[in-house]
Amino acid sequence: MIHFPSVKSLRGELKRSEIRGNMRYQLTTKEFIQQRESHTYRIALQNILGMTECDEKEAKNLKMSWTNSSKYGKLYKIVANAMFVILPNSVVEQRSVQFYTWLSPAFAEQMEALLSNPVT
Repeated sequence: MIHFPSVKSLRGELKRSEIRGNMRYQLTTKEFIQQRESHTYRIALQNILGMTECDEKEAKNLKMSWTNSSKYGKLYKIVANAMFVILPNSVVEQRSVQFYTWLSPAFAEQMEALLSNPVT
């Protein structure tokens, strides 16, 4: 079993948590968190400008395997003003990001609902 580092101080109420393969996904009323073993990506929902589902052509352009899409859900592009990448020894803030990730249909639906009706 993969050991994910603990996410300190989740912001907002936890709405969904999934573990698929070597990744953990968490969604709260205030942020989206994705963990890959030693890397944690955190994006505040208020910083997300948009989220779109990618088609097969876009996935191929990114050199992402389309054949595994049913196993991991669908490929999405999240465009945000800011994202924090937490590494074992540092925290890096990235601005104007395009973050690609595989989301299950239920996870994507819940995230879209939170983005269209933000909790204050």
